[in-house]
Amino acid sequence: MSINSLLNTSNQALQSFQFAIDLTGGNIANVNTPGYSRQRAAFQTVGSVDASAVRAQLGIEVSGAERIYDAYLNNQVTDQAQLVGYNEGKNDVLDRIEGIFAENSGGGLSDLLNKFWNAWSGLTANPQGQVERENLLAAAESLASKFNGLDSDLAKTVRDVGDNVTNTVAQANNYLSAIVDLNTKIVANSAADNGGANLLKDQQSELLKKLGNLVDINYITDANGAVSIFLANGKPLISVGTTWQLAAAPQGNKTDIVYKDDPAQSLIQPLSQGKKGKLAALLEIQNTVVPEYEEKLNALAAAITTEVNNQHRSGYDNSGNAGGNFFTPTTDARHFQVSTAISADLNKIAAASTVDGDGDNALAIAAIQNKTVMDGGTFSIADSYASFIGQIGRDVAAAKSSLDQQNSIMDQLNNRRESTSGVSLDEEMMNLMKYQMSYSSTGKLVSTINQMMDTLLQLVK
Repeated sequence: MSINSLLNTSNQALQSFQFAIDLTGGNIANVNTPGYSRQRAAFQTVGSVDASAVRAQLGIEVSGAERIYDAYLNNQVTDQAQLVGYNEGKNDVLDRIEGIFAENSGGGLSDLLNKFWNAWSGLTANPQGQVERENLLAAAESLASKFNGLDSDLAKTVRDVGDNVTNTVAQANNYLSAIVDLNTKIVANSAADNGGANLLKDQQSELLKKLGNLVDINYITDANGAVSIFLANGKPLISVGTTWQLAAAPQGNKTDIVYKDDPAQSLIQPLSQGKKGKLAALLEIQNTVVPEYEEKLNALAAAITTEVNNQHRSGYDNSGNAGGNFFTPTTDARHFQVSTAISADLNKIAAASTVDGDGDNALAIAAIQNKTVMDGGTFSIADSYASFIGQIGRDVAAAKSSLDQQNSIMDQLNNRRESTSGVSLDEEMMNLMKYQMSYSSTGKLVSTINQMMDTLLQLVK
């Protein structure tokens, strides 16, 4: 091997080990960077060996920077992010709904129902008493106000969910645009084969996880590292550099999701069917959960209105006239209210069952609370409401339990990913020492070559 060959080999080695040291330093610097995959210098031998000709020149070079990651594990993390997003979205809204129906601090619907029935019981002792009638009216109006308030709060929840859907769709579109941009850059860097796509692929993985947290998606990665993304039913979001942006389309008090360029095509079904992603949870709350709660609340209001009015009309007021409707006839909680005739004249409350002015009709109305008038004659009003509140509690508990479980699984997956792709300071320090020793040894080789050059120059003299 000539001295020039030795110098060339030394130069290659110094540059290669310098690159490995720099790469190791980058790993150490990014030890706390979310989604960062550690990188490793890929060394390879260059040059030829010709023993008979006494020529060796076994050099070294870095063929690239390897990204240490597990594609299957990354897919699992993205898929799990969809489950976490769904349960987070559902848990947040259900927790708010539970607060709307709070029964543990007084003033809840159950408490107001008891006061309403007790006011009728109080009226039986003094059917003509104005104080008792005022107490009854106050209890009835408080009950009506509570029904109206609960309905309004549920309606506001749906509107807020709709706003949340709009914001989530906008966020998902931003992620889609960013992924398309990364696809272009990754393909360009992959073609150059210089390892420059590694950091871009880390960003791509993080964006896929964030998008999956919002939307139920499937994706495939081509040979160049670009991803194509589809909804659960195969409808595309990204394909061959093209993006199909989403749009939130208000439909009355609810929100549909469509393609921005094809607003006639609803995407609620593919976005909801797998119960993955925040959007799926919001759509389920909007289209299924809250309507079921509203239906039960309306049924309670309708039953109270019908039963009380029927009994009230069979009685007589203080003037000996037949009773009219105590509540304005309605089938929903939104319009549940005391009849204007009753509010205007308390003497029209029909507490008596005869013209003699007894309190038997008030007693009969008070007894409605124990009648099985709900769910086809299966439950009383109080029992039906207790069952309704129990259902909300179970829904909240199930959502919280599921969220805790999915977060636990996500933590396990993240830990596994970190063990594969994450930076270990101990390992990087060992690599740093190894490359530093190699660099120093190469330096000694350069020093030896320098001595050889001096010897040759002395011989020439």
